[in-house]
Amino acid sequence: METADTICAISTPPGEGGIGIIRMSGRLAHAILKTIFVSKKKQEEFLSRKLYLGHIVNPENNKTIDEVFAVFMKAPDTYTKEDIAEVYSHGGYAAQKNILTLTMQQGARLADPGEFTKRAFLNGRIDLLQAESVLDIIRSETDEELSNAIEHLSGTLSGKLNHIKENIKRALAEIEALIDFPEEDIEIDEKRIFSTLKQARQDIKKLIKSYYEGKAIRQGFEVLILGKPNVGKSSLLNALLLKERAIVTPMPGTTRDLIEDMIHIKGVRIRIIDTAGMRTPTNVAEEAGIEKVRQKIPKADLIIWVLDSSGQYTGEDEEIYNSIIAKRKITVLNKIDLPGMVDAAALQSKGLQLRDISALKDTGLEQLKNDIYEKLMERGAKDSGVLITNVRHRDALRKTLDTLEQAITCKKTNEPLEIIAFELRQSLFHLGEITGETCPDDILHSIFDRFCIGK
Repeated sequence: METADTICAISTPPGEGGIGIIRMSGRLAHAILKTIFVSKKKQEEFLSRKLYLGHIVNPENNKTIDEVFAVFMKAPDTYTKEDIAEVYSHGGYAAQKNILTLTMQQGARLADPGEFTKRAFLNGRIDLLQAESVLDIIRSETDEELSNAIEHLSGTLSGKLNHIKENIKRALAEIEALIDFPEEDIEIDEKRIFSTLKQARQDIKKLIKSYYEGKAIRQGFEVLILGKPNVGKSSLLNALLLKERAIVTPMPGTTRDLIEDMIHIKGVRIRIIDTAGMRTPTNVAEEAGIEKVRQKIPKADLIIWVLDSSGQYTGEDEEIYNSIIAKRKITVLNKIDLPGMVDAAALQSKGLQLRDISALKDTGLEQLKNDIYEKLMERGAKDSGVLITNVRHRDALRKTLDTLEQAITCKKTNEPLEIIAFELRQSLFHLGEITGETCPDDILHSIFDRFCIGK
């Protein structure tokens, strides 16, 4: 695809900085650069992929705007598969604005958000999944997010999807041959065909399963600190955050509302939430706080259940245990710096694994962080070798799975081959939504509108 117009944009964040990048893409990129850039060393023309030092000069009045580096990159071996020119100016509002204005005066237009990456997609350099991973790289806040986004950009997930797609295509081609040439004596191993479809179904299920871990890496896990009043929940929050986020007093029931903050453990984003102490409320404010906790429990990815190792296990503790018995949890015995009174053996008889800590003395916190990470990641969802992190991809895979299941069921019930072929075409359509072959225009626009201008 060759677009008629040449686009331009500032590709670095606004404000003061060491360097500013003005980028152009399109058939006029080379001509515009030659018009406004004067190299310090005279040469007849720019060589592709060679960096030149010189000045940006307004050709109308010969006024120098900035001293810059400039480079021209010839299509098709560029990010957009079009001619690209880039100017590396000093980082500052006036210099970048004036250079950008000059490129527009010479025939370029201001790029839309994400238009450079959109052209890379439309010109076939990357698929839609890889284009989305570019945005994921830009927005990554943790090592895990960045690693997963780079893996997607490299085409690992696209390759997995293409393998599934080719298997479905082969099965569809053989079924369509039976439909189109019923009078011919075509020998097709139907058992092998549907074995292939069942393998594709299994691969898709693994990818869908990976969404839990992938979503958590992208959006973060939610961890709830739970316990009765005065067991040290707020002290634990502060110790994990390494700052005084929650008020700590000797008086039970200090925390009345949810207090949350973000931490990173081994590259995973975790939203950790301190809660009101669970007990029979003594006033309306405390009752409201406890009700918020009850509403949060089903949504939490992990519960850190805090017990006071220097006190007795009480009926209030047992009520909390019963409310979280089915939840993924870590049982923490806090205040081990004080003489111990809790019956650890009785707790272990409930099948609980205990972690001894002192939030006050920072004892056992590194081990607790490891426990949190292991508990959150223990599902081992990366059976497929890659992670699904995008809800759009997950939903398309679910639709693919539904139609594939329907095709297999139709075979078992001896439905006409035409119906099986229809379901397989639908499976291919939904897979194509992920990589972009069959993605509607409104979805494309919504994806690239989330990009910044200049990328």
